[in-house]
Amino acid sequence: GFKHNEVDISDFTEMTVADARDAADGANIIVEGIVARVTYANGKVPQGVILVDGTSSIYVYDVDLAGQVEIGNTIEVAAKKSYYVLGSEQDNANKFGYKGCNQLVDVKLINLDNSVTDFDASWVVETTIKEIMETPVDNDITTLIYKVTALIKRDASYGNWVNYYIDDLDGVTGSYCYTQCDGADYAWL
Repeated sequence: GFKHNEVDISDFTEMTVADARDAADGANIIVEGIVARVTYANGKVPQGVILVDGTSSIYVYDVDLAGQVEIGNTIEVAAKKSYYVLGSEQDNANKFGYKGCNQLVDVKLINLDNSVTDFDASWVVETTIKEIMETPVDNDITTLIYKVTALIKRDASYGNWVNYYIDDLDGVTGSYCYTQCDGADYAWL
């Protein structure tokens, strides 16, 4: 069930998603946007959402929130800005200057509109996989949405998991991508 708790937002600052992406690590922020995607892990358990407004996109990591919303819902949340790096990858992140995945954590749901609305994608950049792969590591592209034309190939050779090759149209430049949905997101891709 859903339990509504009053949230003290006196030391939170309202901003756009683009401003939230640029906010300092640890900043308390309030953002409103449309749920563009619910993310899943470990047997299709909801883990978070991609939140979009007319300015940008950002990942909101919160299992409880992800279980309450659907794609197209408009939500307003109070959250803390954070960057995530898997513990075992921290040394390499430091070595190459990678700050981590740009996200919001410690989320408090302020408002949920259960209607379904398409998000404004006018800010989405059209590019190529090759250009994305050549982006310098200090240019934060994590949790951004891009429009690309790509060659996507399922790879079921990794034990019991299904993963993907996502390549540029040259068929060479790209990345091997792991999925936590065991291939169930192939139709969406």
